[in-house]
Amino acid sequence: MAYQSRVLGAINVTKTAKQTAGEQTGDLSDLMANPDYLRHSSAIIHDSLKQGFDVLQLPNGDIVTTGTKVIVTTYSWDAGRAKLAKRTTTPKEPSKRGRKKQAEEA
Repeated sequence: MAYQSRVLGAINVTKTAKQTAGEQTGDLSDLMANPDYLRHSSAIIHDSLKQGFDVLQLPNGDIVTTGTKVIVTTYSWDAGRAKLAKRTTTPKEPSKRGRKKQAEEA
């Protein structure tokens, strides 16, 4: 029974957050008590972290994600010219989205 009350107490935190936060943090407590905000923000944060981005949730509720795109460049030694040369790669097959766009243009 104690386990059930602890679990239900944790679920009801968002309902009581506004009451316990006090008057000074009114806007923030309204935001954190909003189940829609919590659902959407947690989905964004989870997806961003899964993709390797850094996530910052600001006190006003804004979420900032930053990441980098990995660019791979291959160089090979050209003995005839005695220098490194950028290797050309064959282009990948277009994604489904790219093929759909090409079909619409044709």
